[in-house]
Amino acid sequence: MTEEVKTKSTTKKATETPVKEPKLVRTERNGMIVGSVTLWDKKTKQNIKYPFNFPGVEQAVKFTDLADVSRHAYWDAFINGNDDLGLNPLIGTPTVGGKPEKMSWKFWENHSGLMRVCSEADRFLMQELN
Repeated sequence: MTEEVKTKSTTKKATETPVKEPKLVRTERNGMIVGSVTLWDKKTKQNIKYPFNFPGVEQAVKFTDLADVSRHAYWDAFINGNDDLGLNPLIGTPTVGGKPEKMSWKFWENHSGLMRVCSEADRFLMQELN
């Protein structure tokens, strides 16, 4: 009689190659200007794609007016929008590990790269206004 021995599989989780030089991508979809940047997140150890939605020229100027008020007001509008000015968030829902994750200030407690993402969102906005 032979005895069957079961061994535990030791497959390693595939690791992503970190994006070293993030590139801002801009496209047009259904008449809308959209963009994205993929950045390496040091906290979650994975690449995360952050989508951007160009709000139109008038709304983009309202975003830039917030930059004169304060950096927090400007970035907050990127992340949460601004109801008083009728602005939708510039940064869309990021994809983390293949799943959408709601963008909010709380998101940044578990992820790295806030300043880089806001900088890329700013560059996307300004690029469209030039």
